[in-house]
Amino acid sequence: MRIFLTRPNSIIVPTPVPLGLGYIAGKLRKERGDTIKIVDGRNLRWPIAKLQQAIREFKPDVIGLSAINFEAPETHELAAAARAECPKAPIILGGPYASANQQSILQDPNIDIVVHGEGEITVLELINAIENGDDLERVKGIIYRKNGEAVCTAQRELISDLDSLECAWDLIDPQSYFKRKGRNSENIIKHDYRCLTVFTSRGCPYGCIFCHNVFGKRFRPRSAESVLEEISMLKDRYGIRELEFVDDSFNQSISRAKEICQGMVERGLQLHCALPNGIRGDRTDDDFLDLLKAAGFYRISFAVESASPRMQKIINKNIDLNKVKWSIEQVAKRGLVASGFFIMGFPTETYEEMMLTADWAAASDLHVASFFYLNPFPGTKVAEMAGCDFTKVDFRDYTTRSVNISAATDEELFAANRYAYRRFYMSPRRILRGLKVVPKNFRNALNVWYVFRLLLQDSVNQ
Repeated sequence: MRIFLTRPNSIIVPTPVPLGLGYIAGKLRKERGDTIKIVDGRNLRWPIAKLQQAIREFKPDVIGLSAINFEAPETHELAAAARAECPKAPIILGGPYASANQQSILQDPNIDIVVHGEGEITVLELINAIENGDDLERVKGIIYRKNGEAVCTAQRELISDLDSLECAWDLIDPQSYFKRKGRNSENIIKHDYRCLTVFTSRGCPYGCIFCHNVFGKRFRPRSAESVLEEISMLKDRYGIRELEFVDDSFNQSISRAKEICQGMVERGLQLHCALPNGIRGDRTDDDFLDLLKAAGFYRISFAVESASPRMQKIINKNIDLNKVKWSIEQVAKRGLVASGFFIMGFPTETYEEMMLTADWAAASDLHVASFFYLNPFPGTKVAEMAGCDFTKVDFRDYTTRSVNISAATDEELFAANRYAYRRFYMSPRRILRGLKVVPKNFRNALNVWYVFRLLLQDSVNQ
């Protein structure tokens, strides 16, 4: 069959490679030999009309869309445009937006089937069923429309053997993401624009109430050998010079993380590497941090969230703040960029606890910090706690203090966030420390302002 996979153009940054679509395409091509085309509207900044033209020229039998919550309006606009071009082709929606909203999405008549959770095996079985005219109720992990009613099939089991999956990198066109300007990755500060992203594991065993939890609570790693083979291929075939590991919990298995780092050293890959999503800061040791540096890692992010022990329990993060502080110190001591992520506005959080977080961050050895406002998203525990009604939410405007469920007033929440940024960055010592470790191509006033502006932008876009 001819299958067209895409995601819409949106205002969202950054624009990393669409690994989800790549893994779907890889599974279908391997198992079925389908003719597949991936067009990333977000990367090319294509308007709806141009995406519509690409669909018209390809003449697909099936159209697959992927989206995050922020892209909801553009997704439905694209679905309508696709329907106009191919009225008989089933339109399938997957990705975080589909997993979080599920049945409500089928209120759009232009979307026929929703795939929630991991999509590789689900989409494979779904395409087989569509081609053979089988009953879709036998396909796990989908919601579809039958006689005007939404039908939810059985839950799909998580994929245990991630080494059995492969990303169709050639269909993604990785080199089109090598951009000197703009955010083509999660990492603001980079050594080299020839940068791609990889997933080496899925799932996170922790229960943070603000997490989307698309990949489940069971940590499922790829083997170190599989990861190393992929990295070697990306360097040899596409000439990457920088790499981002975007796992939810890269160091959940610290022995496997060490094995990957050691393998990168032994293979002489010599890449600049970053962990922009944040590692578990209380699961480190000296050997692990030494191996990170030896393997080429230059930026390590820590998702701390809050310095209040009470809030750590409420949000189910339960991180050891003393161990995280030690890890940050050790990363900075090794000359690596230490970044921190914090959130303000958790349920029942007081103004004093927000100020505690701001002071903790300022007193740490972090070089960079972002202080986000909490915004509950569909499918998260915190959204249930807040009793959020997303039926009328335009996620393009859902970027600042859209919902305040803390114990602080709006004014106090804003004041704490402003204080945190000022206290952290208005420090000559921190500025000097930062200039010593950032990549050389960022050591000028223009780039320093560019980075600072993006950090402030991120603080209101989460």
